[in-house]
Amino acid sequence: MTQKLENPGGSMTIQHLLVPLTGHAGDAAALDAALRVAQRFDASVEVLSLRPDPQRVLAYTGAEMAVATSMLLEGAEKASNEVAARNRAVYEAAKAETGAGPEVEFREDTGSETAAVARRGAVADLIVTPGPGQDPNASRAVLEAALFETGRGVLIVPGPVAEDFADRILVAWDGGKEASRSVAAALPFLEAATAVSVYTRDEGEDRCTAAELVRYLSRHGAPANRIADADPKQGVDAAILAAAQQANAGLIVMGGYSHSRFREMILGGVTEHMLFHADRPVLMEH
Repeated sequence: MTQKLENPGGSMTIQHLLVPLTGHAGDAAALDAALRVAQRFDASVEVLSLRPDPQRVLAYTGAEMAVATSMLLEGAEKASNEVAARNRAVYEAAKAETGAGPEVEFREDTGSETAAVARRGAVADLIVTPGPGQDPNASRAVLEAALFETGRGVLIVPGPVAEDFADRILVAWDGGKEASRSVAAALPFLEAATAVSVYTRDEGEDRCTAAELVRYLSRHGAPANRIADADPKQGVDAAILAAAQQANAGLIVMGGYSHSRFREMILGGVTEHMLFHADRPVLMEH
């Protein structure tokens, strides 16, 4: 059993996590990871069951298509109920597994996934979602809302995690504001880690260096060191994953980037690759 961490001096910690469920593959792994984090920090978990609104199908049909509309609505209601049932089953299974573990609250929301995640995520210390690579049919709206509408750190979980997955951490650092925000969001993890490795490829001019970040983390009690770039010719995304492997890190901390602030955004190439191909959890904040 992972020992719960004390919070001496009122330093930053994690008290409340949000886990949006959409009825897709990966929900159970995300909730399990959230419960492991909650156990470690003695935090609470809010499970947000997001079910589609059947009435939204009416926006795409005309009054002269009454029969078709009725059939569509019936199918949409059935699909919505199935999503709700899958979400409830994931929650019940997790509750049964944890027993008298962390406090877990179940909440259901019907309608806009983006609006629900933005609203509930604003009052969470950390949002935990599945990695999009697990299910091509899973909604990108939930992940994008978590990253770009809440101002909170997002833990993206690609699959089942070990109990001690956050004991060793890799920070992918470029000195930019997104990376800095991600480090701030990850401070509770970094302070509690047994090893923190800082990897950088191109810090750019007039940016905080990896050496300065190591000193900053050391001030927070994080056992940080810089890790060398094994292959400078390797692409940045592949190099980050290789560095995580080299450091035996179970968690990667990095900035989340985009070329647009709109819903239909195109994520930066490195971010996109990491979201779909990371083989371990990634903590980001935009």
